[in-house]
Amino acid sequence: MVSFRFNEIPKGISQEVLDLQAEELGIEDSGITRLRASLTFNKQDDSLRIQCEIAADAALICDRSLDSFETELESAYEVVFQLGAEEELEELSGTLRKLNPSQNTIDITRELRDTVLLSIPVKKIHPRYVKDGDITEFEASFGDNDNDARHDPRWDALTELKQRIEKN
Repeated sequence: MVSFRFNEIPKGISQEVLDLQAEELGIEDSGITRLRASLTFNKQDDSLRIQCEIAADAALICDRSLDSFETELESAYEVVFQLGAEEELEELSGTLRKLNPSQNTIDITRELRDTVLLSIPVKKIHPRYVKDGDITEFEASFGDNDNDARHDPRWDALTELKQRIEKN
């Protein structure tokens, strides 16, 4: 859980860097191993703005070759806690939440978790298949080009059946 006491955050702009483990955000099965969150707080009388920049180490499996690879994921998000906010809004770049100073606890675990999980690419491609930012063509080879040298007798029955069907 990543939370802060509202009264302990200094007024104005302040920063904090957190080193987190995946277990703290409940994402231990995602391939994320280590997270570093750089938080910038901007506390005013009626609001608290938290800008999060997250760098995460991830162990992923390539969708193309099934090889595992290590990569670093980066993402950013902003959370604004506002006094008197009528609605809580969530957008792609940030979230607006109601600020209740009497609770004195600001919890951003959900925002950090979602930001990290959304930074995992949908298509996981090993870096060796990426050249100048573009995905290279996949070249697969299934044995030698010389068919006689690698003749598999198990296919003979199927070949014979296909030839009979084509004659009829």
